[in-house]
This record gives sequence, C-alpha cells and structure tokens, in this order.
Amino acid sequence: MTKEPINQFIHCNWEGFHGSRVKAPTQKNTIAAVGCRARIYAKFDKEKQDWVMLKVDLRHLHPCSTKKAMHYHENRELTIHTKCVIEVNDEAGIRPNETFLALANEVGEPLNLCFLEKDIRNYISSRLRATNVNFDVKEMLNYFMRMKDINPNFFYAVNVDDDYKFRSAVSVDARCRVSYEYYGDMVPFDTTYSTNRHGLPFASFIDVNHHGKFTLLGCSLLGSEEIPSFE
Repeated sequence: MTKEPINQFIHCNWEGFHGSRVKAPTQKNTIAAVGCRARIYAKFDKEKQDWVMLKVDLRHLHPCSTKKAMHYHENRELTIHTKCVIEVNDEAGIRPNETFLALANEVGEPLNLCFLEKDIRNYISSRLRATNVNFDVKEMLNYFMRMKDINPNFFYAVNVDDDYKFRSAVSVDARCRVSYEYYGDMVPFDTTYSTNRHGLPFASFIDVNHHGKFTLLGCSLLGSEEIPSFE
C-alpha cells in the first residue's frame, strides 16, 4: 500500500532469469544460466524496524572468480601511486584510456587492477577539474577585461569572494545591447543548460527579432539556482 519494500530476494546471476510482476530494465550483459541456487532471502520486520535474514545459501554450482570480485563498485579504489600517475598524465595531455593501459602493463593485465578505466575518468572530472575552478575564474576575468578594452560598450559583472571563489557572472557585448534596444519588449531567461566541467547552470537572455529568429541578448553563469544568484 505504501510502496515501501518489505522483502528482498538476491540470487546468483548464473541461476537464470524468471518472470516477475515488477517491471525492470532488461539486462544487456547477460550470463549463461546454469541453474545456480545460491541466494539470500530477507524480510523487513515492522516491530523491530529492521531487516531480518530468512535464508542464506552461498553454495554456488559453478567456480567463482576472486579476481572479478575486485571490479565490484565497493571494492574498487585508486591507490596513491595510481592517482599520481593519473595527475601527471592528465597534465601531459595523455588520454585516460592510454593511462589505463600503462597501469595495466605495470601489473601484467587489466584484471590485476583494482579499478576500471571509467574510475580514471571519474577521478579526472571530479577531483582534478574541480581544483581548477579558481584558475578558470581568473581566466574569465582576464577575457572580460580584454573585451572591455577592445569595445567600451562591452558589459560584464562577476561576483566572486576574496579567494576568487565563483558566485555568478553575466556578460553582454555591444551587439547584444543594440538588439535589446530594438527587440527588448519580452526577454525570456533560460536556465535549462549546464556546463560540463564544473556543473554551473548556464542562463541565456534571448528575444525574437523581426525575422522571427532568436537573438542572444546576454549570457550568465550561476553558482547555484538560488535567489541570490538570480539577483
């Protein structure tokens, strides 16, 4: 009635697939079924407000590979040596797949590594790129100042703190300001975009010209989608 799970059934992938009333996405990497009966039953006890094991059978009918266990998400990790190699290679412009192959050659083969290639990509995007936010803000400020020197009608406003921690920014060039004088009767503010690297919401000011085409009036980056950023 409440849509809350009250029992769980965990079985081995080698058992095979059986019909279920619950619609679930079809698995693409299927495994040959051998009728393995290893399984775990659990039920939620409402009185104790906790899960209770009803049956645990860990006897598999097939050999289990201990090497493959390292590739489960909870067992994957990047060592300090691996992180250093990733950082050095990323600064040198070496692609993540080439870094993965180099690390695999150190230990003999990819199966001997305790991580996957996508873990390298995730580390680069989440850890290394995040440390470059301040540098990117300084580069953006330098770009805005150069554009202001070229054309005094270029307008920009950047909100940062004392440590150059980004809060928000908006820029409007001379052509956008002229377009606003002609077509600024209605200005939609679109925030449905997001930058890839830092995840900052990208917002654009647009309007429609006399040809029925969209015209850009200005661009902005928001530190968050909260009221102070919009103001």
